[in-house]
Amino acid sequence: MNIKLELLKRYISDFVNSQINNFEIDPSQIADSTAIQILSEIQKVITDEKYSDFDAIEEIVCIFEKYKIDAGARHDF
Repeated sequence: MNIKLELLKRYISDFVNSQINNFEIDPSQIADSTAIQILSEIQKVITDEKYSDFDAIEEIVCIFEKYKIDAGARHDF
């Protein structure tokens, strides 16, 4: 663990959070657009016949990881 790096991360996070309060953001609009993108990527994998069932699941888990969504222990092999 690098203490300076951890302190810098915390400072940047606090700064960004304070700035977010100063302008309007529609979190639903952002989440909806991201969710649609994720679903679109998953749909492409599911409909692509080149993937075996195992490989399709692997690709879907990778999509979750790409968007920093916890996929649980299914990927711990």
